[in-house]
Order: sequence, then structure tokens, then C-alpha cells
Amino acid sequence: MIAGPTHAAPFMGVSGTRSPGQRRKRLGETFDRRVDLEWKRYSGEPQRVLQFALRERFIQLHLRGSARVILELGPGPGRFTPKLRSRRGNQVIAVDLSIESLRAARRRANRRPELSRIDWIRGAGEHLPLRPRSVDTAVVVGNIVSFAAFEGPVLLAELGRVVRPKGCLVVDFASPAAAVQEFFHNAANRRLLSRVLRRPRFFFVDRVLRTGFQPYAPKRMASWEFQFYTVAEATRALARAGFRVVDAMSVAPIAAHSDRIASIARREKETWNALLRIEEQVGRRSGALEVGGGFIMAATRK
Repeated sequence: MIAGPTHAAPFMGVSGTRSPGQRRKRLGETFDRRVDLEWKRYSGEPQRVLQFALRERFIQLHLRGSARVILELGPGPGRFTPKLRSRRGNQVIAVDLSIESLRAARRRANRRPELSRIDWIRGAGEHLPLRPRSVDTAVVVGNIVSFAAFEGPVLLAELGRVVRPKGCLVVDFASPAAAVQEFFHNAANRRLLSRVLRRPRFFFVDRVLRTGFQPYAPKRMASWEFQFYTVAEATRALARAGFRVVDAMSVAPIAAHSDRIASIARREKETWNALLRIEEQVGRRSGALEVGGGFIMAATRK
């Protein structure tokens, strides 16, 4: 659907070609050109900082002390990687389609001695270059499954192959409702909302809500193929890949698209922490899971 400004994550995807290999190649090349923008994705606007903090806290909650080998699929320029390598004795394997993103992440890691033992690998989640049952925990944050479009089940099956029994997977999804909420927010900021609402079918709003799939159509601001998931669909997809969901949280259902709420909360540490706790409580209520900035799940390998 509907790629908005530089921060519009839910509507990013690839070319309309039917070849998975060509689609992945285009995706990697596109993110090669977007390294700086991707690094800034969770900076600047207060609600973006809020979404980053909530994802980071969720990841930390489900990182097990016994996890010796952690796979980070789609690290981009390495926003979350330092937290994954923060524990002594563990190893992080970072796999990404974008070679430029990996280079940027490695440069940042090389400035910090404590971030040694990170393996940077160019590869695809649909074909992980890892042995079966070789990973204790997998972290897949950044709508990676949705970027895989029609190959999402293949990517999840690969994660099921490499994560050990009783291992952990932390993964996020973009829901149709959250995606349209994000798109309308971005369209309003660009003074395009009236245009979109006059022709919602032209901009695939109805298609995203009805089928969950966004085709590639740049002239309609649909810059990527993208597959959205409801919570029920994500749960079923994870179960087919051999995972059982143990926790699910909407990312910032209160302030995901509100500069004012997050801006006021950031003025003091106490108010900021209070907002984080409230967002986490509301975000785990079933009625809020599909709004805000998408939802994030923790699952165990059966």
C-alpha cells in the first residue's frame, strides 16, 4: 500500500515480479540505498522513539540467560544488535539482504569492544545459511515476515528449522488495521489524506483491510509488495512453523501516531517510564493488539 514518507515502515516492500529471487534482490538493493534513513527510523519524532523503546523492552524480556547463540534476522544498520550481544558468552549471527546495512552495522559494532563475536552474513530468511537446531533464540523485528510477502510461510518454516526445541522466537507483524492507521497518519502529514479518502480503493485501502495483501503499484504510492497479518493469522502461521505463542503485545496502541502524547511524556524520566508501562499494559489487551505500530510476539519452538 502505500509508502508514505521516509519513516513509513508498514508499507515498504518490493517489486511486483513473481520471482522470489528477483524480489529479494530488489529488496536488498533498495535497502542498500536507504541505510541512513533506516538508522533514523526510530529517532527524532517522539512516538518513533517510543516504539523503539517498547520493542527493545519486549526483546529484553524474552531474551533468555541461557541463550548462547542468537540469530538476528534483518538487523538493518544494527539498532537492536547491541542489546542482543550485551550478555557475556553469547554469540550473535546477523543475517540481512542488504550488504550496505551490514557494513554500517559492523562499523558501529567495531567501535565497541563488547560487541565482538557478531557474525555478519548476507543472506535471506527464506534460505538461512545455518544448520538445523543451531540457534537458541531468533529475533526478527522490522516486519521481516511481511516483507517476504507470499514467501512468509517459507521464512517462518526456516526459522522453525534452525531454532532448537524450547528455543525462543521474537517476531513482529504489521496488521491491516495498524497499517491503514499508519498510512492515514502519514497521508495527513503530507496533506494527502483528503485525496486518499476520496479514492480509498485506488490506494488499496479496501484490499489491505479485506485480504491483507498489498500489491506493487508505485503510481498509487504502493512501493512494495507486503503481506499483513491479523493476530489470529500470525498465530496460525507460527503454529504451522512449529512455534507456540507465549506473549503478544501491540506496539504503542495509545501514542503510536501521536506526537503530543509522546512529546509531553519525554520531558521527564518519571512520566516517560509511566507511559511505557501503560502502553505495555494496554498493548497486551486483546482489543488493542491490531492497532498502534503493529504487534510483536514471543513464541517457543515446540
